[in-house]
Amino acid sequence: MEQQNLVHKLIKLIPVLTDAGLTENEAKAYLCLLKKKQFTATEISRCTGVNRSKIYSVLKSLNIKGLCIELLGKVRKFEAVDPRIAFVKLIDTQEKKFRNLNELPDLLSPIFKKQLPNSSPLDFIQVFSTPASIIKKHHTLELESEHCVVSFCKPPYAMSRELDIHEEQEESMKKGVVYKSIFEVEKDDITFFARRMKNFELQGEEIKIAYHLPIKLHVFDDHTVMFSMINQINPEENLTYLVIEHSDLAETLLTTFYTYWNKAMLVDDFIAKEKITL
Repeated sequence: MEQQNLVHKLIKLIPVLTDAGLTENEAKAYLCLLKKKQFTATEISRCTGVNRSKIYSVLKSLNIKGLCIELLGKVRKFEAVDPRIAFVKLIDTQEKKFRNLNELPDLLSPIFKKQLPNSSPLDFIQVFSTPASIIKKHHTLELESEHCVVSFCKPPYAMSRELDIHEEQEESMKKGVVYKSIFEVEKDDITFFARRMKNFELQGEEIKIAYHLPIKLHVFDDHTVMFSMINQINPEENLTYLVIEHSDLAETLLTTFYTYWNKAMLVDDFIAKEKITL
């Protein structure tokens, strides 16, 4: 019974020793060494359950920390250092660490106060160059919008065969966001283009039509713009979109948008002009 009580007492001391800076294996080995005068590495391995290939490194670490000594001879043996002596070194080490920790705020604060701004002057600009990333960003900005989204839409259209507005725009419109879009005429299938424009209009988007637009452009509320930068040499080879959060730029492009909006045709006027039968 007395032996069992001792075992339980030693087990409870393992977390105390790990809190003091020992590893779990070091704590087990040191507690084992306390049980008798001397141990071989094999005995300590059996006592602790630590693999024999690892026990030597554990004992070496205890030796460096001043908790055990190695006795050389035909068989290497290890002996615990009296805790009243052994832990003086460990206490000194921990107190030194604590003093250093206390000094850190005074040492580091001046550096923190002198730090340079960690934001680049171009942090408000994002570049997207793959269709998936462009579409994902566009949908995200739609869902984040609160008031109005205006767009210049040019062929080729990502939704060229779709008659309904996409899910993210529909969700945004349900929140009260107003969508105004000018579409450049898709000449390859002008009848289908007209049918799609009329369908968008019936679903609540404000639509106008132009025969030419300078770029693909979207302005979200009055602070974020998204527009295309097309490779002029080979337009199909490289498509890049820039997203810029800048209220002055957004204001400028909104003025440009409404200049084109005032000159563009209503959907019904376009259908009548082209003599299209839907």
